[in-house]
Amino acid sequence: MTVGVLLVALVLAAAIYIVPGLPGVPRSPAELKFAVIAEVGGPLVCTGWGLPNPAFSPYSEYPRIVSNLPTYLAILRHTKLPPGPLTDDQIVTVYRVWLNLEAVQLNWRGAYYDFREFPGPGASSALVNDTVGKVDLFGRVYDVHEGPEMSACPICLPGVSRVATPDGPVPVAQIKEGMRVWSVDGQGRRLAAVVIQTVVRNDAPGSRLVRIVLVDGRELTASPPHRLADGRALGSLRPGDQIDGARVLRVDAVSDSGGRTYDLLPSGETGEYWADGILLQSTLH
Repeated sequence: MTVGVLLVALVLAAAIYIVPGLPGVPRSPAELKFAVIAEVGGPLVCTGWGLPNPAFSPYSEYPRIVSNLPTYLAILRHTKLPPGPLTDDQIVTVYRVWLNLEAVQLNWRGAYYDFREFPGPGASSALVNDTVGKVDLFGRVYDVHEGPEMSACPICLPGVSRVATPDGPVPVAQIKEGMRVWSVDGQGRRLAAVVIQTVVRNDAPGSRLVRIVLVDGRELTASPPHRLADGRALGSLRPGDQIDGARVLRVDAVSDSGGRTYDLLPSGETGEYWADGILLQSTLH
């Protein structure tokens, strides 16, 4: 029995490290993404991981990574990790590589894939043009050139977030320069301010947002670096923390399904505004 298990393990190890790289063997989408990264460089990766928040922990994502077996085995092969139980440090390595793969988009064209990637690393707030090209089933990358789209990591709000105005809540995607919104002065007193700047950006593939749920029912979804009025980054919050006298009930990492984020700058000394009932700083201040 022991010898049989050992033989199976050896066969599996050989399949992981040898078969995907043999000439003439079509490669999995994950292997093709590795080929793209090897040719054009690493992608821009957007994640809240690294902030003191377990919602972005590599260990919470690890079961989902393992569930996609072809991708998981490709990661093990490229990182030369064993096909067995991993240490915490090895799980972090798998997670970092997986984030890179998630940031490369493939679009099947019948005989090859179009690929799209935003180059990185770089300043998360800096807009960059995408890199596009083609990759065939055997990992040959060609027709590589700069694409027309520009993107960056999200630092703002999804378009459905509702901003408090004297005329009632308005989705941030509909806020325009010259509109009035509620803000506060240096003493924390509410006042009507005029929007003097707005911004909308395309977010890089694989971007993650954070959803904060308070015990009083308020919920806010935004990018992890976005700050509350008191200066705390949303991605640094944990259950039990206090916001405006209400306890944080839950902090979740969520996908950036809209692909765009928005922000605004009200007039006045603070540049603060309410989104979904929570007072925020503007990233444009």
